[in-house]
Amino acid sequence: MIVHWRPPLSLSQPAALLNRLRSSTVVWSWVFNGFRTATGLILLPLVLRKLSTPELGMYYVFLSQVALAPVIDFGFSPTILRFVSYAMGGAQTIQAHGVSKGADSGPNFGLLWQLFYTTRALYRVLALIVFVILGVWGTYMVELRIHETPSPNVTRVAWLITLIATVLNVYSSWAPVFLRGMDDVLTSVRITVLASVVRFVLAAGLLLAGAGLMSLPLGDLIGSLIQQVIARRTCLRRLHRQSPPAKADIWQSLRIMWPNSWRLGLLSLGGYLTVNANLSICLSMLGLAATARYGLSTQLLGVITGMAGVWTQVKWQVIGQQRARHDYAAIQRTLWPRMWLQYLTFLAMAGGLLLCGQPLLHLFGGGKQMLPLPWLALLAFNSFLETQVGIWGTLISTENRIPFLWPSVAGSLLSFTLSLTLIHTTSLGLGAFVLAPLLAHSLFNYWYWPLYAARGIQTSWARFMFSRPKANPSPL
Repeated sequence: MIVHWRPPLSLSQPAALLNRLRSSTVVWSWVFNGFRTATGLILLPLVLRKLSTPELGMYYVFLSQVALAPVIDFGFSPTILRFVSYAMGGAQTIQAHGVSKGADSGPNFGLLWQLFYTTRALYRVLALIVFVILGVWGTYMVELRIHETPSPNVTRVAWLITLIATVLNVYSSWAPVFLRGMDDVLTSVRITVLASVVRFVLAAGLLLAGAGLMSLPLGDLIGSLIQQVIARRTCLRRLHRQSPPAKADIWQSLRIMWPNSWRLGLLSLGGYLTVNANLSICLSMLGLAATARYGLSTQLLGVITGMAGVWTQVKWQVIGQQRARHDYAAIQRTLWPRMWLQYLTFLAMAGGLLLCGQPLLHLFGGGKQMLPLPWLALLAFNSFLETQVGIWGTLISTENRIPFLWPSVAGSLLSFTLSLTLIHTTSLGLGAFVLAPLLAHSLFNYWYWPLYAARGIQTSWARFMFSRPKANPSPL
C-alpha cells in the first residue's frame, strides 16, 4: 500500500486555509447561528425606530402567533432526518421502532424516493394545518386590538402576508432537513444562510423605506421561497441518480413515522410550554424588570448552547448511517471528538459570559442586566447538564426509540411545580426558576440517560468519556 504524506495545513497557506474554512460545515453553521443573532440585534433598533408604539405591540402579537408554527411540526423533522440517514446507510426498510440491518452496497435510493414523496406530502398537510389554525386563532387575536393601530387595513394586509409567509416557511423547511439526512449538511446550511441573508436585507430595506409592519413578513416570504426552490431542486438532483418508483405508499410510511414522531413532538411541546409558563409566572409574580433579567440570561445561554451544539449537530446523519449498519465502533469514533469539542466550546463561551457579560451590558446594553452572578453560574451549569443529556438523548433516538419521553415529561412537570412552590414559599426570587429545573432533572434524567445511551453503543459512560476510541486498524 502506498501512503501519500500530506504536510499539515499551516497559516503560511492562506488560500488552502480559506478554502478549508469555506468547506467546513461547522463554520457555516456558526455563520448561520451568528447571523441569526446579529439579525435580531440589527433589526430590533430599526423596528423600535420605525414602528409606532401600537404597531410595535401588534408586531409582538404577530410574533407570538408565528411561534406556534414550529410546534405543529410535532417531531417529524428529526424522524425524517433519521430515516433518511438510515436509507443512506443502506437500510432496506424502515420500522416504527428499532433499526433494520443496513447493507454495505451504498444508499437505498428506492427507500429514499419513498421518503421523499412521503415528506413532501406530509409538509403540505402540516402547512395546511398551520394555515387553518393561524388563519382562525391568529386572525382573532389580531382583530382584538387592530383598531388601536394607525391603519387597521394596513395591519390586516401585514397579517395576511405574515400568515402566508409562515405557511410557506413551514412547507419550505422539509427540503433542507432531507438534505441533512442525505449527509449534504454543507449545502443545506448554505441554502439556509442564503435565505436568512435575503430575509434580513429585504426586511431592513423595507423598514428604512417606510413599509412598517409589512417589512419583516415580506422578507420572510421571499426568503422562504428561495429556500424551498433551491433546496428542492438540490434534493431531486441527488435522487435522480436512480429513477423514481412508479408509486409510493405514503400512508404506510407515515404510520411507521408516527410512533416516535408524536413522542418527540410531545417533548418539544412540553419544552415550549415550560419556558412560556416560567416566563408567565415570572411576569405575574416579579414584574417586567425581573422578567427581562431572566429572559436575557436564558436567551444568551441559549445562543451559547446553539453555537456549541454545531459540533455534534453536523454529524448525526453520519451516526444514523453507522447505526443502520450496527457499526458501534464507528459511532464511538465519530461522536467522541465532537462531544468533547461541544463541551469545551460551551464551557469557554459560558465562562466568557460569566466574566464579561455584565460589564459589556453596562457599556453597550443601555443599563440592561442579567441574573446575579451566582444564579447565572448555576443557570449555566444547568444548561451544561441539559447540553450533555441532549447529546445522549439524541444518540438514543438514533436507535429509533424514545424511552426517555415520560421521564422527561415528569421532570418538566416537577420543575414547573417546584418553581411555583419556591416562588410562593421562599425569598429566592428569580433563583427559583434556576434551582427548580436543576433539582427536578438531577433526580433521574441528568445521570441515567448518559449511562443508558453508552450501553447502547456497547461501552460504558466512563470508558467512552475518558478513553479515546481506537481508530480502525490499518490494513496489512
